[in-house]
Amino acid sequence: MSNDRFLLIKAWSYILWADVEHVMSQLLIAELTNRIPVVYWPTYCLHNGFVHTNGFELYFEPVSNFTIFDVAKPGYTFYPPVWDEDNLLMDDPDKDSWVYRNIGDIMSRNENVVVGDVYFDIYTLIPFINKNSPAYGMTVHEIYRYLFRKYIRIKPDINTEIQGYFNSWLKSDGSVLAVHVCKADTSQQFNLIHGQKENYKYMLKSYEKTKKDPIEKQVKVSRLPWRRSKVMEPNKPYHDEIKKYIDKYDVKTIFLLTNSEEILTEYKKKYGSMVVATDCKRIKEDDAPSALESPMIKRRRGIEIVKDTYLASMCDFFIGNDFSSLSQTVCYLKDWPDSNAKLLYWKVWKRKYPINAKIITKRESNGLFRHIAELVKKHSKKK
Repeated sequence: MSNDRFLLIKAWSYILWADVEHVMSQLLIAELTNRIPVVYWPTYCLHNGFVHTNGFELYFEPVSNFTIFDVAKPGYTFYPPVWDEDNLLMDDPDKDSWVYRNIGDIMSRNENVVVGDVYFDIYTLIPFINKNSPAYGMTVHEIYRYLFRKYIRIKPDINTEIQGYFNSWLKSDGSVLAVHVCKADTSQQFNLIHGQKENYKYMLKSYEKTKKDPIEKQVKVSRLPWRRSKVMEPNKPYHDEIKKYIDKYDVKTIFLLTNSEEILTEYKKKYGSMVVATDCKRIKEDDAPSALESPMIKRRRGIEIVKDTYLASMCDFFIGNDFSSLSQTVCYLKDWPDSNAKLLYWKVWKRKYPINAKIITKRESNGLFRHIAELVKKHSKKK
């Protein structure tokens, strides 16, 4: 591999595991284009509150022996052309326009440094994988797992904290079920009664086809106008899934991962001493996710996320949220048997919706005559 061909991987989403997922796809691009990967998360990243530090290396070991200072070398050529050796520490405010970010161009450039600051799903990279690549013939999930195992190594102090907690709280003779429940997202409410599907961004993952898909929560929708609406409350299916694991596998401990104080209280009330959770910052019902962050302790918040994720991967079973990068990462970190890990989501009209969102679906039968009476009443009021 040439020592003057680099792929500089910058932040994309400013959410820790989502940014790591972005790093994974960029690492695959580096392998396929024979470039040296260098990951750099600058000061503005969500979990990097320190000036002139690499946020990625606050939690993980470097992915190569080179740094951004090796990349920002006078005389090097850069792509996209917005970059040069003087501005690599900055963010590109126009990256959302995707100008000069076509995947074909990225894969075929000859410049010394290509900057990877936009997200490509690994599914879109599969056509570029040749027979000489270790990822050849793998599924998307297998590729993510391969990349995590090869490149992601957490810092020793974080690993020590993880091992200590596991030995103290989760290492037992009984089965341990890890459950990741995201705070209910009140900003996302999907009214599906009248077929409001336009501009919908959540689609079924066609590349994850399986013979049986036990993880979805299928929702049938009635369009009959005389049926009243039914609300599918956020996160409610978790309890049915948990009961299945308790009954079938004699689960003794539930390791709960959540960013919500209300969810932690709910689960402790329902499951009692079975619930174990790390001592970390959580937000109240009306708080925004940004309430988790303090510029002085951002690394601590990041450590809490990494710690919970790795601990969940060390448990016997796992239930998570299919739309959460944290839950996805738990599945990448371990080769789970199909029956041992489930990611939940709502599914309506072949579209997937976050399990922590409110779904207004089928109308409950309430009688045709009542519907007619309501129409007559509305009509009389107009007169």
